[in-house]
This record gives sequence, C-alpha cells and structure tokens, in this order.
Amino acid sequence: MVGGKQEEVKRAGFAFIEIILVLVIIYLIANLAVNVYFKKPIIVNKEEAKVLTQEGIDTTNYQTIVSSVKEKVQGIQDQYMQEMEKIAD
Repeated sequence: MVGGKQEEVKRAGFAFIEIILVLVIIYLIANLAVNVYFKKPIIVNKEEAKVLTQEGIDTTNYQTIVSSVKEKVQGIQDQYMQEMEKIAD
C-alpha cells in the first residue's frame, strides 16, 4: 500500500470458475450432438420405413443409416467401375 491507497492488481489468465464454466458448456454441446447422432431417427410414415428396409438401409439410428448408405453408394460405384471396365475391353 502506498499512501493509504490500494493498488489495483491486474490479473492474467482465467479464473478457475471461468474454465469450469467453459468446460461445462463444451460438455453440454458435445452431449447434445452425441445424443442426436445415436438417437433413433423419426420416420414419419410406414411407407418410407418399408422402402428403406427393402433397399437394405438399417434405420436403427443415424450412425447405422449413414454406414448403410455409404455401403450402398460404394456398391453402386463398384458396379459402375465394372461396367466401365467391360466397355473398355
């Protein structure tokens, strides 16, 4: 203390509570994203569900839908490449 006045102390960095608050916000956003990704999708009508099942697309959750569609697309690409090789020969 100089002359009875208190000097202001500048703080550097973040307070513990600020870091905890940011971590909680990140956790909540990540938790929401994971729950949406692994949640069972809402299929509005039964005809859509029937068509998806006939096409071999697993509608258990969003992750299985994505992997099923990727496999379908890969199969289509493979067929296309085989047809192109036949034409080239």
